Amino acid sequence: MNLKTTFFAVSCLLAFSQWCYAKSNLNSLIKSQALPAVVAGESPPLRDIPQTFTEQNQTASHIVPLQRRKLSPQVRLPKALSVTDPLIALQKSTQLIISSPLSSFDGLSGLDDKAVFGQVYTPTDVNGDVGMNHYVQMVNSLYQVFDKKTGLALTPPSKLSKVFAAAGNTGVCATNDEGDPIVLYDAIAHRWLLSQFNFKFSSAPYHECIAISKTEDPTGGYYVYDFLIPNNNMGDYPKFGVWQDGYYMTAEQYSDLTGFVGEAVLVFDRAKMLAGLPAATNYHDLSALTNLSVLLPADLDGTPPPVGTPNYVIGFNHPNSASLDLTRKMRIFEVKADFSTANATGSILEKPSLTVAAFNPMNCSNPAGYCIPQPNTLKKLDALADRPMNRLQYRYFKNKCPLTGTLAGCGSLVFNHTVRGANAGESAVRWYMLKQNLATKAIGMAQQGTFAPDNNSRWVGSAALNKRGELAIGYSISSKTVYPSIHYAGRLVTDPKNILSITGVLQNGNGAQLNAPPQRWGDYTMMSVDPVDDCTFWYTNQYYNDNIEGQALHWHTRIGSFKLSDLCL
Repeated sequence: MNLKTTFFAVSCLLAFSQWCYAKSNLNSLIKSQALPAVVAGESPPLRDIPQTFTEQNQTASHIVPLQRRKLSPQVRLPKALSVTDPLIALQKSTQLIISSPLSSFDGLSGLDDKAVFGQVYTPTDVNGDVGMNHYVQMVNSLYQVFDKKTGLALTPPSKLSKVFAAAGNTGVCATNDEGDPIVLYDAIAHRWLLSQFNFKFSSAPYHECIAISKTEDPTGGYYVYDFLIPNNNMGDYPKFGVWQDGYYMTAEQYSDLTGFVGEAVLVFDRAKMLAGLPAATNYHDLSALTNLSVLLPADLDGTPPPVGTPNYVIGFNHPNSASLDLTRKMRIFEVKADFSTANATGSILEKPSLTVAAFNPMNCSNPAGYCIPQPNTLKKLDALADRPMNRLQYRYFKNKCPLTGTLAGCGSLVFNHTVRGANAGESAVRWYMLKQNLATKAIGMAQQGTFAPDNNSRWVGSAALNKRGELAIGYSISSKTVYPSIHYAGRLVTDPKNILSITGVLQNGNGAQLNAPPQRWGDYTMMSVDPVDDCTFWYTNQYYNDNIEGQALHWHTRIGSFKLSDLCL
């Protein structure tokens, strides 16, 4: 028993706390281990890597798998629930102010996939981040670098595997592009992280491929790493966070033999990766913790917190159905990295859970979760209501906390997930602003809201705060009369609590997704904040121009920026 566990146990005995007993047992179920260091390769500049395009002319799309847990009939929620979300009425009573984007340009597309791979990859899993001079976007299964001021592409649509091959890697990271990509800008070091999972023949072993830029310039060279997921598990739906002591990743683990295994948290040695040195991993296996949803690691924006501040990983209770648990328990983990020795594992501890405002988790009447309507078709889209949505943003306010309006500093954590709107078959974005007491490290609820101002469905949202404490959320919107489009909403620090007051359109769609299987509509999107002014928001998502494109799965993506007020300078 380590010192932290001993202290925890003694504290519980002194407090005679039933909660402590339960939490102590839960934390003892988490299995942590040190994974051996992986040797890096070094690529030439991306702008110098030749891009060879396939001559294939396939018509079938490549469906990037999203592993889903086998539904348990014993715990499946009923089709109709009489749950009232008190935050919907509050939002509906708010008159919205219209916002316009500052910039908007097209990103990668299904036709880019077809030119490079000979087939369209779907869903898009579109995400991107903004740096000092660039915007880097990733989709299944390409990346591209843009000049953020002009929107001009600085690299062609490119495979991440080409970067690994150019670095001399001969493994699966250099030969395959399977997807679930994430790109993040490390604003502390002024570097870029590009990643995707990888495998061959849809079987073990499974890999996570990570490339770290050598400089601020994302068109330059990269250090590349091929990390093996332990126990022959697949690390599905990987999500990343930049932190001072490591690059944090969460994943759903699946076994070829037994199916869903459980959640995992991995921390990669950021300091070594920034230097291109062999890098180890802290691995935390949470498979013994039952009823746990997909997790998100905290991703830092703005001023870093004091050295030693743990990363925070958040999820929900999950009953192995297509929706979250009726208990509405938000589960919080405190994670610290340790790479001081070859056997160092770091630490992870589950903190007290938070009970959030009531919401109806069953926004779809079918157990699979496909219910987002589109115009002039019976084809419906996946609400993906069984997980929190990318990303979990952390922000440190040293002297003044805009979440509380006090002079004392605080930490903040913001994210969202999909819930039922006012009526059956309607989806809405439920968002959270959590506050952290810097002295006690306790995390509590500052604000929460359900954005359902009308009867359209909103889903696959992504949320972020800027340095002033203004909140922005980007999302997809669709209904029987509105084609899937890209919108955003936000709130000012002076707004009444628990509501969004601003809305805007980044790109209207003019087509429905019609081809089989039609249900998947991205699996996530991304809202980021410009590190130059720490005020301007950047968002990326997908759309179709017409039904012909929707039939062929020739999706488009859009990248855009906006501000919520002129008060953030």
